[in-house]
Amino acid sequence: MDSITLPNGPIAMAGNLFLPDNFDPQASYAAVVTVHPGGGVKEQTAGLYAAKMAEEGFVALAYDASFQGESGGDPHHLEDPAARVEDVRAAVDFLQSLGYVDAERIGVLGVCAGGGYAVNAALTDYRIKAVTTVSAVNIGTSFRRGWYGTDSDAAFFRENLAAHSEAN
Repeated sequence: MDSITLPNGPIAMAGNLFLPDNFDPQASYAAVVTVHPGGGVKEQTAGLYAAKMAEEGFVALAYDASFQGESGGDPHHLEDPAARVEDVRAAVDFLQSLGYVDAERIGVLGVCAGGGYAVNAALTDYRIKAVTTVSAVNIGTSFRRGWYGTDSDAAFFRENLAAHSEAN
């Protein structure tokens, strides 16, 4: 595993790059971006999946999302869905810059909220050729409708407007 830094606009993202056993820099490898759950970091779930994917012959990248872990961005610990999708695109940019990664064989694997971000990135970025998730969650829907998705969007807005009014 190599610790790397990858650019994402003005933010420097921290990542761990996992290479297959018997890695040959002259060879061409399929690659996978692993996307961590909300509030996670690269050393946790995404890193475990990246290490396993490297054992299976992939180049794999686990990273800390913008505003989280060792990555830059203020305020820290921010869970920004739009930024998280851009993080996936930045990770794909990074992988495409590596001479030993086959740009036509890049996939993304997301866990929990990372699964929702992985799907969104795959819907809008043609460079991602495969997507898989583990316990995927659309965090925007979860924020609005609650964990089980049974609350109405209107209830979310009423509650937040009331809380905002009380704070002012």
